[in-house]
Amino acid sequence: MPFKSKYMTRAEWADCDPLGQIFYPNYFRWFDIGTHTLLTAAGIPYEQVIEKYGLAGLPLVDAQASFRGRCRWTDHLEVESFISEFGRKSFTVTHNIWNDSLVAVEGKEIRIWGLFNPEDDTKLKAGEIPQEFKTIFA
Repeated sequence: MPFKSKYMTRAEWADCDPLGQIFYPNYFRWFDIGTHTLLTAAGIPYEQVIEKYGLAGLPLVDAQASFRGRCRWTDHLEVESFISEFGRKSFTVTHNIWNDSLVAVEGKEIRIWGLFNPEDDTKLKAGEIPQEFKTIFA
């Protein structure tokens, strides 16, 4: 069973379209917050990951969402996040947004282990993810 984190959020009017339903880009914002929450819950906040491993970042290379149910203004939502897959140079963070007992949104982010490129400082390169980091989330 992978290490998971959860956080609660309330759907505010500013998160919604004119019909009072969540405007879809907000789910991706909540996914990003979920990733940061996951790292912090595991004892290695994002900024410490960057500093400890000398990274440029953990940039997204893919993000997707499947909408299974409605989320509306004033709903109390739970965002559950976990790393579902590790590759050599990338990892997949899965996010489930729960509205009551229903998974209303399923999302995934693929992030790379982003290193500075010594040959071109305007670009990043994907590096190998250390086993030490992977073990934290096993």
